[in-house]
Amino acid sequence: MTKVIPTDVYDKDGNLIRIDFHNLTGDFEIQSNWDDNDEQTSDNREQFREWSYKMIKRLDFEVML
Repeated sequence: MTKVIPTDVYDKDGNLIRIDFHNLTGDFEIQSNWDDNDEQTSDNREQFREWSYKMIKRLDFEVML
């Protein structure tokens, strides 16, 4: 199981566009992309993070927070 660190990526307006996951040596592993059809609210962003971490775990990565 590869350990990864999530990094939220925002656009110039402060909207979350994706979460990048890098391994512990800093190499890119995978990303989760925000659906532009979803409203940018604090609750929706938190739900997206939870969903992303769950999907990443299913792909045999361990999310380090």
